[in-house]
Amino acid sequence: MTETEIRFPTAPSALSFDRTVPRAEAHRRALGEVFVADSVADGDSTFYTALQIPRAHSLWYDRTTVYHDPFAMAEAARQGSFVILHRHVGVPVGLPFSMQRYDFAVTDREAFRDDEKSPLEGILRYEIVSRVDRSTDFSDLTLAGELVIGGRAAMELSADVVFLARADYEALRAYQLGRVAAGGPDYTAAPLPAAAVGRRDSRNVVIGAPVAVGPAWDYPLLPDRRHPALFDHDYDHVPGPFIIEAFRQAALDTAVREGMLGTPNATVVSCSSRFTQFAEFGAPIECRCTPLDPTRPGTARIDLELRQFDRVLTVGTLELAELTGAEDSYLNRTERS
Repeated sequence: MTETEIRFPTAPSALSFDRTVPRAEAHRRALGEVFVADSVADGDSTFYTALQIPRAHSLWYDRTTVYHDPFAMAEAARQGSFVILHRHVGVPVGLPFSMQRYDFAVTDREAFRDDEKSPLEGILRYEIVSRVDRSTDFSDLTLAGELVIGGRAAMELSADVVFLARADYEALRAYQLGRVAAGGPDYTAAPLPAAAVGRRDSRNVVIGAPVAVGPAWDYPLLPDRRHPALFDHDYDHVPGPFIIEAFRQAALDTAVREGMLGTPNATVVSCSSRFTQFAEFGAPIECRCTPLDPTRPGTARIDLELRQFDRVLTVGTLELAELTGAEDSYLNRTERS
């Protein structure tokens, strides 16, 4: 991919990487899980955030190639959207919300190459492209963003966020939770080998072995609420970041099983996701993967469905590119006697 230089206006000069924003603004419990350092507004609809991923993060540093995982910055950008809404748009912290769509596309893969000296950090510009106020509580909002890493345009993002009145949210959740049987499953299926999903730590594997269903593969999801990153705080539903990581792992394993990629050493090129219903704890959850024809050479494209209660709750499409020869010698060191 070619390098694209980009220069933002003067607003980002006020951004600081000295500390994180308050954790409540990023919807995180642990300080170490806050990836937003600062934010500034440039008018009423343009905002900038400073993002940084810790080098030793238990999930995002767990990889097998010299490239950072684009999903790390996608998560930082997700947090950034909440920060600007709370800090600059006036959405109260604690107001229930649902991110109904989240898409991104990597525009410069080399921007994600790890220099093995510095944390992954960048500046994200968000624009509010649509806003609908339906009542006294803020309701519907669409954001479009552009992430710059080291002066290079690295990623484009867009998202739809819906905020709900607390009474409406609680009524909705009470109805949905009525479907869950008491006790429920314990999600004890054996996880796939970490290397099969581009990880080194088995604690970061969130899917089990699949079952073939016609041209598709069904993967059981293994939510473990002890995970420090994917379950940073208590949830009354299966959180979106966990679902997206399950999508990534299942898509990668499917691409290798189908011969679309020769190795699980791969990176995400693009991701689109639509969340229509909450997934619940206490009931089996599956990810169905269906291979699609690639849109460009050297890539694999997988259609994904999150399924529970015989319903499709979330849909997505992931495009992956193989990183042959990009294994990380530092990450893959072995002990020598």
